[in-house]
Amino acid sequence: MNSDYYFIKPYDNPNDLPPKESFNDILNETYMHPFTWNARTTRRSFWISTLINIILFFICGSILPIALDSDINTGLKWIDLIVIAIIAIWGVLASLGQTIRRLHDLNYSGYWYWASLFTAGGYFLFYLALQPSVQRPVKWGGYLFIDPNQKGSAYYLQAYNEDTEPIDLTPVPTVGQIIKEHYFDCFNWKARSTRTSFWIGSAVSVIATCCFALFIGLSVALLVIKSPYISIDTGMVILLGVTIVASTIGLIWTLIAQLGHLVRRLHDANFNGAWFWICIVPYIGFLLLDFLLFHPSVNNDNDWDDYLFKHKDQINK
Repeated sequence: MNSDYYFIKPYDNPNDLPPKESFNDILNETYMHPFTWNARTTRRSFWISTLINIILFFICGSILPIALDSDINTGLKWIDLIVIAIIAIWGVLASLGQTIRRLHDLNYSGYWYWASLFTAGGYFLFYLALQPSVQRPVKWGGYLFIDPNQKGSAYYLQAYNEDTEPIDLTPVPTVGQIIKEHYFDCFNWKARSTRTSFWIGSAVSVIATCCFALFIGLSVALLVIKSPYISIDTGMVILLGVTIVASTIGLIWTLIAQLGHLVRRLHDANFNGAWFWICIVPYIGFLLLDFLLFHPSVNNDNDWDDYLFKHKDQINK
């Protein structure tokens, strides 16, 4: 296991912690600034606001059956429903704003919020929300409430400067490079692959797998099921047979490509490719594997070769 890997990482500098927002500041930040996304929020603020939202949603859910009671005056019923809808919608917007600011606080783009549409992505966002604030300026502004006189605050008020901030050496591949790596370097396991490359390649694999499986299923159905509306002659049988064989080959190639990309992604996070076998653990194996695959790239050298495409600062060399 990677000796530098933590489920909840410690602060890099325990003597220079982010500012502590008061309870009033947290309420103000959450519910009065739901659309102020170009900022950051602390771990404490995020989880307290999340707890408040859960309580509000529970209260709304408890009142809703009463508001829908047919014995209540129609006018009062509509007032109750409107109030519940306003609270629920505002709570969702407030939660969205806090989540985006929390991602910014970890130096992640707010676009990572869309990962919550997938099961593994939701677990990854939960993992990120547990992590401490990065102790340096980020690209998305500072905290909404900060005491300039508090110890260490001046550091968090500094503006982000790309010329002075450390450069992330992780390469950013193009879509063409990702497709080439995914499908034409699938047996090149002694290498690395970035998180972006792996998840885009995985999305392509999902689409390709669904298409190949659909072609196989429809072709088999046409050959097996006798339909009075479709006449199957010899030419059609040959065409369907070729479709089945080609789709089966494409499906197998896609699975091999996904395996190769997965192993390279584990290498990039400084894990041995053998960690793939953790997926055989019942119930939680695939979640544990996804947890490792979401781990960021390790910039220092490891036991495996470099990326299959050049770094952006090496293109002209």
